[in-house]
Amino acid sequence: MSFLAFISVIALLAMLPVLWSLQRTAVAGAREFATGCLLCIAATGAMTAAAALQMPLAIVLGHAALTVAFVFILLGYGRLLDLSLPVGVFVALAFAGGVTGFAITLGGHDSLPARMIVIGGLAAMLILAAGPPAADRWPKAKPVMQVAILAAAAVACAASVHVFGRPPHPSAGVAEAPASIAFELSLAALSALLLPVLFFAVIVTVQNRVIAGLRVAIARDGLTGALSRGALIEEGERIFAECLTHGRPLAFLLLDLDYFKQINDRYGHACGDMALAHFADVVSTFLGERGILGRIGGEEFGVILPGHTEEQATALAEDICRTVRETPAGRAQRRIRLTVSIGIAAAVPDDTITDVMIRADLALYDSKADGRDRCSIARRHQIDASSLALAAAAAQLRAADPLREQHLAQTA
Repeated sequence: MSFLAFISVIALLAMLPVLWSLQRTAVAGAREFATGCLLCIAATGAMTAAAALQMPLAIVLGHAALTVAFVFILLGYGRLLDLSLPVGVFVALAFAGGVTGFAITLGGHDSLPARMIVIGGLAAMLILAAGPPAADRWPKAKPVMQVAILAAAAVACAASVHVFGRPPHPSAGVAEAPASIAFELSLAALSALLLPVLFFAVIVTVQNRVIAGLRVAIARDGLTGALSRGALIEEGERIFAECLTHGRPLAFLLLDLDYFKQINDRYGHACGDMALAHFADVVSTFLGERGILGRIGGEEFGVILPGHTEEQATALAEDICRTVRETPAGRAQRRIRLTVSIGIAAAVPDDTITDVMIRADLALYDSKADGRDRCSIARRHQIDASSLALAAAAAQLRAADPLREQHLAQTA
């Protein structure tokens, strides 16, 4: 027992620096997990030393420390999984698990409850290792997985207190029944693996959350919350292939906020950023689940519309123009009137998402040339070198904004 406990302590000591370093991340629960790991190391070491030196009081204190450790572990899982339960619920679960394990330890290690705790502890290791990643991957199963994870943590608490409070086997030379031998082996495996596997699962889960957060940060534009250009194209390629496979229509809108340079010049770049964020929020709210908004760059945005024909996309684009026009940015004292020009392109056979975006860019140039605050439909011609050059030239003209009309955004 002492040897297995020594292995467990060494494994936990190896994991403690990793858990402690994760406190610097923005993932909730990292501090609670690190504190729980430190308490588990202290409790396991104290109970092992107390059992070897025949100090029953120290074993009881070790049980108490292990129970407190699981309070922190449960609190960590609660914050990591964003559970809106009172703190008392987590404390009660940990306390119930600790009392159960301690009571079974005092009542005997070969009883049916003891065997059930051992089996439950082995199952709890699997749930705690696989549960949080599964809850992240399958959102619909998240509520059920959260309850299962908390229940597993409580069972793991009872199993830990039970196996680490177990005295050394007194009859090494006495023949034992196969069932008793199997139970002893399960108990040995549980005592050696439970806490290390638990905290390894915690580390993997927290790291997954950190990586997921980084992916979201990369995929989202920091100012507007819309998808970044790369993420929009990646998502567009996936949706494009899916629509082609199932024979569904697809359209793309390229939106350009009118007179944005003049907004920056007149009101300042802070107001320009506010106008961009407001514009993205208005369009995103209007789209709902019908399309996916991304920021191409500067004041240009793209919208992917799966399941939309050219006629449906045109009607939607006209509604976007009207909604943006009727929803100025800013507060009552400084309302900035916004308008948007839109290029519309529908996918045709043998198209790629790049082809559709280029045609939408050419149509956007037509909208700008026709006076802005309107939408234009792309011509159905083949994309060639001259079209690419024209699209690039159109983008440069929009960026230069040579007209500099005095129609600029005005206060409403």
